[in-house]
Amino acid sequence: MSRTIQILSHVLSAAAFLCCASLARAQTQSVVIDGERIFPESLDSGPDGALYIGSIGKGAIFRAAPGATKATMWIEKAPNKISAVTGVVADAAHDILFVCSTDLNRIGEPVSLKTFDLKSGALKADYPFPEGKGLCNDVAIAGDGVAYVTDTSGAHVFRLKPGAAALELWSADPRFEGADGIAIGPSGSVIVNNVRSNLLYRIEVKADGSAGAISDLKTSRPLEGPDGMRPTGDGRLVFAENRGGKISVGTFDGDMLRMETLKEGLENPPGVTVVGHTIWYIEMKSKYRNDPAFKDKDPGAFAATAIALPATK
Repeated sequence: MSRTIQILSHVLSAAAFLCCASLARAQTQSVVIDGERIFPESLDSGPDGALYIGSIGKGAIFRAAPGATKATMWIEKAPNKISAVTGVVADAAHDILFVCSTDLNRIGEPVSLKTFDLKSGALKADYPFPEGKGLCNDVAIAGDGVAYVTDTSGAHVFRLKPGAAALELWSADPRFEGADGIAIGPSGSVIVNNVRSNLLYRIEVKADGSAGAISDLKTSRPLEGPDGMRPTGDGRLVFAENRGGKISVGTFDGDMLRMETLKEGLENPPGVTVVGHTIWYIEMKSKYRNDPAFKDKDPGAFAATAIALPATK
């Protein structure tokens, strides 16, 4: 990645962080997701504070307007041929919502990355995974508009360039079997976590945009099922630790992330996002979907919950 693009990425992130700080401080109430058995799996936000929530229970995307206390269905399953939604990322700079559609229910639906208009919710394009297989899980957008997409079961990271007609394989490595969350690091590199091995990797981006060396990133404590992962806008990363029931923030110290646990005791948090000084997270309550002993029981309401992002130390 060129130095100019890296600088642009940092400037845009910092601008979004600063412009939304006062708004984010006011958003302290939970946002209830309208409906039953939503089973949210992914979460992102716009710079205005709007929340976008992907549902595997409904195969739809829910949206909460800035400051709202309820998220309602915004993009529906059937007319857009969506399967289970396992990733949502808002690219406000280009007015695009990226959506990972994955056949988690194993009923033969194709796996693809879809794009929607961030203002209207209209479907813009559909980018199938090779042979319609794999597990499209999460997306990260670089400052130049390039989207990087994890394929959890295929051990791949795909790339979608602005204006491209199809996804292209960007990086493949056996260590990516279980790749889940993905984010752009403070140096412009691509950071990938592994929900199965609990490990964290950094992929360098060469000047021509191709994938460079893959290195391990250490953490000051073990991760517990790292899932959704988002940059904070100030050089840190926020994690949803699904199996551990935690929300945490990591501060880079060379090849080490110093982890600070912010919230514990949650029911399978798969997604997290940051707006200014506020972290939003969701809980999937997986046992009510996957455990035969709980499948017929009521999981109750689902919500996005806000906690404070601590200041840097």
